[in-house]
Amino acid sequence: MTQDPRVLLQKADKAAQGATGGFSLFGGRGEKWENAADLYTQAANAFRVQKQNVEAGKTFEKAANIQQSKLNEPDDMANTLTEAFKVYRKESPQDAARVLAIAIQHYTSRGNFRRAATHQQNLAEVYEMEIGDQKKALEAYDTAAQWYESDNAEALANKLYLKVADLAALEGDYQNAITKLETVAKSSLNNNLMRWSVKDYFLKAGICHLAAGDQVATKRALQQYAELDGSFASTRENMLLNDLVGCVEEGDQEAFSDKLFQFDSLSKLDKWKTTLLLRVKNAIEKEEEDFS
Repeated sequence: MTQDPRVLLQKADKAAQGATGGFSLFGGRGEKWENAADLYTQAANAFRVQKQNVEAGKTFEKAANIQQSKLNEPDDMANTLTEAFKVYRKESPQDAARVLAIAIQHYTSRGNFRRAATHQQNLAEVYEMEIGDQKKALEAYDTAAQWYESDNAEALANKLYLKVADLAALEGDYQNAITKLETVAKSSLNNNLMRWSVKDYFLKAGICHLAAGDQVATKRALQQYAELDGSFASTRENMLLNDLVGCVEEGDQEAFSDKLFQFDSLSKLDKWKTTLLLRVKNAIEKEEEDFS
């Protein structure tokens, strides 16, 4: 049977007070602090079992504080804060982000960039999904990708660079999205497992070019993609992009919709592509209105 977390918390508080006060003739103060930290951890886990997650997080933080300031065990502190992150995540995401950022700082100071990258990715997901701060999420994903890349984890880095591209495009930062998509596409050309995805990366980059509204840059990019990947010129993705460029130049909104319908009937366009292509279509409509 799990112990009452409140009883354990009282024991931990009492142990911490005992370690703080008075003169210790025979030493042993370190042991007292270790005991207090252990009791706080036990209490936190007891709160966790009872799904009192915010209380669990606060109690883990008390243990981490002792590990850092009294026991000089920063590795234990960082590990305890990652546990606090887990319990805070759903109910108090701001606190989750705060404690994980401290742990990440510790891992980078130790040069443990692989571990830091994993937690930085978790931090990005909290910003994106729990907090809803897309700008901070984008920055955190980008940092995690760079750390993976510095640790020679190219596949993990590319996965996050694609995430950055998706968020950047939705935020209207098309150039950042294009750069990330083209970088991943180029690195995937010589990878047999990833090569089949290159046409999709070029399609997404092309859509970003269209959304940015620079037809000259879009045409130049499509020419470059065909040069980089000889098979791209004959793909449906390349044909669609060229058709859409023509529709935009002619200001033909109906033909634009028709080309998308034909493509979608064979290769389903996902929500991201649909969102951006709708922006391009709306831009054609606005241009028509401006000239009418």
